[in-house]
Amino acid sequence: MDQITVIGLVAGLITTMGYVPQVIKGHRSGRMVDVSLFMPALLTVGMGLWLAYGVFLRDLPIVLWNAVSVALNVALMVMIFRYGRKIKKEKEVTR
Repeated sequence: MDQITVIGLVAGLITTMGYVPQVIKGHRSGRMVDVSLFMPALLTVGMGLWLAYGVFLRDLPIVLWNAVSVALNVALMVMIFRYGRKIKKEKEVTR
């Protein structure tokens, strides 16, 4: 593996791990009411295109880290739908 690929792998690891704390916090707290749906949806589309680009180039860092990022953003969107609606329903019941 050449140095350029290693740099790409490390850069992708660092930037992709930025999503992990939000995914963990949302999962543990069960609250995603204040998290925007637009941001992970838009990022998923963009990263999906980067993923396709990386596949065409057969570029491991681009493919690997964009695939992981797409999965993390999809997880965020699932939690926004699941926990966001749950909190709204709980607020309606307590009124």
